[in-house]
Amino acid sequence: MTNALIEALEHASSKSSSDEGESLSTFLASLGTSIVIFAVEFFVFLALKDKLTRIYQPRTYLVPDRERMNPAPSGILRWISPVFQTSDAEIIQRSGLDTYFFLRYLRMLLKIFIPLTFLLVPVLIPINRVGGKGTSIAEGTNGSHYTVTGLDQLAWGNVKPTQTHRYWAHLIMAIIVVVYVCAIFFDELRGYIRMRQAYMTSPQHRLRASATTVLVTAIPTEWLTFDALNNLFDVFPGGVRNIWINRNFDELNEKVKRRRRVALKLEAAETSLVRQCKEAHIKQLKAESKKNKKNKKGNTSDDNQALREANKRASQMAMGPGISVNNPHEAHTLAEVLHRQSKKKQPSPPNGTSHKVFDPAIAAAGAVGQGVGKLGKSVLGGLKKVEGGIDHTFTRTGAFFESSTNNHEQPRQKTPNGAVTDERPLVAPDTPTMDLDGHQTTELAAEKEKPEPTQQTDDEDEGANEGEYPIAYNEDYEKMQDGQPLWTKYIKAKDRDTYRLPWFKWSKWPTIWLIGRKVDAIDYCRKELARLNLEIELDQQNPEKFPLMNSAFIQFNHQVAAHMACQSVSHHLPKQMAPRIVEISPDDVIWDNMSMKWWERYVRTFTVLTIICVMVITWAIPVAFTGLLSQLSYLEGFSWLAWLEKLPSWLISAIQGVLPTAFLAILMAILPPILRFLCRKQGVFNGMAVEMTVQNYYFAFLFVQLFLVVTVSSSVASILEGSDSFTNWPTLIANDVPKSSNYFFSYMLLRAMSVSAGALMQVASLIKWFILALLDKTARKKWNRATNLIQIKWGSFFPIYTTLAAIGMIYCVVAPLILIFNLITFSAFWFVYRYRTLYVTKCRFDTGGLLFPRAINQLFTGLYTMELALIFLFFLVRDENDAVSCKGQGIIMVFVLAITIGYQVLLNEAFGPLIRYIPVSLEDDAIRRDEEFKRAQSARLMSAMDSNDDDDDDHETKKDQGIPQPDSEQPHGQDIELKSMEAGREDETAQPKPVNSRHHSWASRSSKRQSDLSYGYGDNSARSSPTANSMREKIVHDTEGQKYYSHNLTNIFAGINDELEDLTPDERDELVQRAFRHEALRAKQPVIWIPRDDIGVSDDEIYRTKEFSQHIWISNEYQALDEKSKTIYSRRPPDFSDLELIQL
Repeated sequence: MTNALIEALEHASSKSSSDEGESLSTFLASLGTSIVIFAVEFFVFLALKDKLTRIYQPRTYLVPDRERMNPAPSGILRWISPVFQTSDAEIIQRSGLDTYFFLRYLRMLLKIFIPLTFLLVPVLIPINRVGGKGTSIAEGTNGSHYTVTGLDQLAWGNVKPTQTHRYWAHLIMAIIVVVYVCAIFFDELRGYIRMRQAYMTSPQHRLRASATTVLVTAIPTEWLTFDALNNLFDVFPGGVRNIWINRNFDELNEKVKRRRRVALKLEAAETSLVRQCKEAHIKQLKAESKKNKKNKKGNTSDDNQALREANKRASQMAMGPGISVNNPHEAHTLAEVLHRQSKKKQPSPPNGTSHKVFDPAIAAAGAVGQGVGKLGKSVLGGLKKVEGGIDHTFTRTGAFFESSTNNHEQPRQKTPNGAVTDERPLVAPDTPTMDLDGHQTTELAAEKEKPEPTQQTDDEDEGANEGEYPIAYNEDYEKMQDGQPLWTKYIKAKDRDTYRLPWFKWSKWPTIWLIGRKVDAIDYCRKELARLNLEIELDQQNPEKFPLMNSAFIQFNHQVAAHMACQSVSHHLPKQMAPRIVEISPDDVIWDNMSMKWWERYVRTFTVLTIICVMVITWAIPVAFTGLLSQLSYLEGFSWLAWLEKLPSWLISAIQGVLPTAFLAILMAILPPILRFLCRKQGVFNGMAVEMTVQNYYFAFLFVQLFLVVTVSSSVASILEGSDSFTNWPTLIANDVPKSSNYFFSYMLLRAMSVSAGALMQVASLIKWFILALLDKTARKKWNRATNLIQIKWGSFFPIYTTLAAIGMIYCVVAPLILIFNLITFSAFWFVYRYRTLYVTKCRFDTGGLLFPRAINQLFTGLYTMELALIFLFFLVRDENDAVSCKGQGIIMVFVLAITIGYQVLLNEAFGPLIRYIPVSLEDDAIRRDEEFKRAQSARLMSAMDSNDDDDDDHETKKDQGIPQPDSEQPHGQDIELKSMEAGREDETAQPKPVNSRHHSWASRSSKRQSDLSYGYGDNSARSSPTANSMREKIVHDTEGQKYYSHNLTNIFAGINDELEDLTPDERDELVQRAFRHEALRAKQPVIWIPRDDIGVSDDEIYRTKEFSQHIWISNEYQALDEKSKTIYSRRPPDFSDLELIQL
């Protein structure tokens, strides 16, 4: 088989090698095909852009306000202007530094290739073409002719042996390329440093906890105490603010993951049951209607009327509150988290009773890591909880529909301190809910009793004994059932969904179709979900029973202290308390890697590198197979492939044109997920570190497979033919290597045309939205598909264009025509991805642009390869006497290569420390900007209050004149809030006094200053904080901000408080205390969200679930079945959490 493969490769390669260079007609045919594909995809995009806003402009309404873009103008060309006119500052504000630096990276490549194109193409192409070899008679031969044709006549190999002095021009151009590209690299890195430092020291960024929090790993056991870590790190300016010592919650995390899977399965099974009963009921009605028609002539209008009434009933049910039982009332919004913390500090009611609502992330505050600093100060005035956004109903086929009624604003609650909040009681349901008797209630929901965990002795294995947890469900449920379930009237038991149990109890063992014991899905998942909910709840209440990890999060009072802590040597032993990472988002942490030892991380890294190297080598086999598919006509000579001759020529041409590209696309598509999996197993600590590692590995893959394999394989035939004469190999390679550039002409042309237009058209998104969406049976799946945007994974994004740029640099002197294709490619992608990042894609986590300098360093690979190739080619040039005629050029290129290596070393040495960390010299300037921001923020809040004062004055004037007021206004509550504001104004001027920093450095100020810095309220911040709340109210109700909204899904994220600058320091502290806890402690109990129906099956299932267990939250709020038994919904899932949108 191996010999056959070698023979096939030799036959195919020799055949292609014997062919002439790529002719102009072949190139024009490739160009025409690319243009046709581009035109079709582009016109489809133009036709659908304004009609399918969800696919082509989701960032105009499906993101929070701070990330939202104004809709692009409609029309064929008007939408182009915002793509060019949007400023860099707006891109950074709405999309982050990674997005900005990716676009800047493409712009940098244009800065490189535009001047080089206008310089090298008019100089080198005439030198290569005029008086070249072509098909003329070769000198010193017996009448043999050269065979340089097509585009090869414009490349290196067309220069005659008698004109080798022309290669001095190639040397000069190569030196110009190296010098110019290195200068661009220096300028771009300097600009990167300035931009990153300005962003990192901006007041908005310094408010984030990630800016001042450091992850310390590999902590020795003797240092895993609060006092030890505090005494060690409080030497840095400002001292330590908070410390969280991590615990190993792997066992609990596995339960949380399994609970999520079981809950989704139970939700799907319950939804399927309700839909089956509804469909059976419809069939019964149709049968009765058909029976009646036999006795009386049917009326089509009556059927249509019945259909309209069914739709109306479904819409009314989906708009209704429905039933919700066993709601744990965990905090899902910012207002709830802050309110619960303030409630913990308020005195108990006079009757001695209080509603203590359990929230695992808050209840575990003292057990997981001891916090330092001010916690839980009472928040005066609270926060406005806005249900507007998603609660305003909207229309969407198969999902949303429009309401004809308005929701009434809930009454305000008065707190013991006299302040007024707009929140409903947190122990009450988020929405008015119907109880099991059918009565609507908004009263305080009494807290269900929490089972106490049984005492555990030291000899017991924690978390391993079944007797550790009480039974989570009613074991006598089958005996105590009150009558037959309602679903039995419509379907049989065998029609219910079933589930195959895995062979082994290992949680990650997959279920296999037709293998394993079959059980009823609802019965099994109910028991499993109730057990998991109870066990997780008890484990979250007792985190101290889990062992400590060897890592901790340490938050400092000053940003510069965090960066100093990362750069200092923390421990006297090697690899201890290292690495230390700053700028790590709490939601991006990979908790499974936190407890890893330093030596374990080294072993894993070595193992992953070995696997990657093996994959780089072995991946060439399937890539070579795709090459064989493109040469089917050459394989007909083998006896065992003789049947290929019987295939029609059109079929062979189609196979050769489609299958190689399809297989290669599949190979490259499955590669990034494999690399990400390996990088996570390698032991990195967060998702952004995974992306940066993937960037390295993926570039190595692409460079080897896309460049080296193609280039080397182009010379295989010549080497095999000349294998009898080893001395001929260098000449053969020198002639054939430049010819491999022809492949990249077509490749780049295809990417520039079809791939760029395909990125605009978004074929995959269209398939997901119109085909895969048909498989979504539950409302949650429809919600996720409607609201989840495309997430950019930068680790596999940068390497693609880095590889293309490196290939352009390598061939820019040997085959200068490639520069034109580079120019077209990067121009098209710059425009396309600028549009996509503005209107389509979303990037939740951000590295702060760290992938940009890494991509620049990878571009040096292209320079080095170009220099090595030129050195090799210069020494292989022969004159008419077969003597080396370009020895001088080769020696000069050796020096250029050495200088380039030294330049990169010096460049990284100069910029390396500044790429990630903030210098101390910027702190004083950052503080001055903080104070300016503080004054501007205070003025903005005061201006908002002045606007509210004017509104109240107008209201009082109208009231005195007897003008009736809308029912939704509540002037009494606003008057109370305004009184507190006026009291604050008596003590504070409209413009707070700036802090005098002329004679005192930032390091000498107290750590308390960081809390007062954000608004400048000082000790009076409690009295002034209602201005922030009033500002939020104004933003939420600002109708001018809604003038561009023309979509039915516009308000999904409206009213969600995700602007950190609009929160007080104490409010941010509350969020931070929650955010840096293990994700297993923060996990919320999921709701089983099922649709309502007019036959009562859904209500009956909720009732029976309540009787079965009090540890399963099940609800049919704001969801129903339409006339076709498809789920429709009018609001977000009941367990949707706003906190996930806040970036700390």
